[in-house]
Amino acid sequence: MKESEDALTVIIFRGARSNPWRLKFRKSFVKYGMIVGLVLLLVQGGVITHYVYQWSQLSELGEIKQELSTSRARTSNFSTEVDGMKRRMLVLETLNRKLQTMFGLEADEIQGLPTGLPGQGGEELPYEEVPYDGLQEEASLESKPAIEKTGIPAVSGLDAAMDRKITEIKTGLEWLSQQTELENKILEELSAAAQQKADQWASIPSIWPVKGVLTSKFGPRVSPFTGKKALHAGIDIGAPTGTEVRSPASGKVVVAAYDGRMGKFVRIDHGYSIETTYGHMSKINVKYGDKVQRGDLVGLVGSTGKFSTGPHLHYQVAVNDRVVDPIHYILD
Repeated sequence: MKESEDALTVIIFRGARSNPWRLKFRKSFVKYGMIVGLVLLLVQGGVITHYVYQWSQLSELGEIKQELSTSRARTSNFSTEVDGMKRRMLVLETLNRKLQTMFGLEADEIQGLPTGLPGQGGEELPYEEVPYDGLQEEASLESKPAIEKTGIPAVSGLDAAMDRKITEIKTGLEWLSQQTELENKILEELSAAAQQKADQWASIPSIWPVKGVLTSKFGPRVSPFTGKKALHAGIDIGAPTGTEVRSPASGKVVVAAYDGRMGKFVRIDHGYSIETTYGHMSKINVKYGDKVQRGDLVGLVGSTGKFSTGPHLHYQVAVNDRVVDPIHYILD
């Protein structure tokens, strides 16, 4: 290379037999060329840097989309579980109301599912509709690559859809909490009523007091002692002397004594204004004040007292101090 005052000469040798090429360049042209080359190098470096930055932003966007997809899946699963709990609560609610009716309680009104989201309002302005379901949301993101200042596509539509789903879940959970409190209170009432009914059922005579043959029914009959028409206040059950007589329900012994007409007899107060009487027994196995349960031994069949013609048990039931047909209180 040769250099003069205003130009630079570049000599290119092509071999021993060929003339060399001589290229002359003005110094100013070389100077400007170097400046342009440097500028192009800087521009290329900027483009590469921007590309690397955008690539990192796209990678971050992919992670955000993955997190949103995972969150939507979890939210959807949780929403499904909440819906299942609400359906089970409705079944429990309906069952409790039926039980309230069965136990003679005043049935609470069925609340049902919440009618909607909490109150909303305000001025409405036009907006670009964003698809609601997850697949369309992702397609919307890919087809509308609007770039904010940060370079990340806007996800306000996804946020709105997620907020709406979360609000629905929150509303459902609040309803479940209120219903749980209400149903727990009703269950406590039902439990108390069931216990009361269980005590009442245990106190209502429902079995034969002795195994034998019905020899005389309740109601009007010709008296075997006077030959006149009279009211038979109970039923007579014929059985061999010594046959066990058992209480048909739980209660308290209020009489265990001997009567000239009834012979050895026992009277049991079962509560709820119900009393039973067992007459003409040969032996009494309880005493005044004893508490008995259904099936407990009360005494033995006999033929004591002057109003007996042979071994049998006179069984009598009184409700509110009025005798009734004991057959109506025998279920077995």
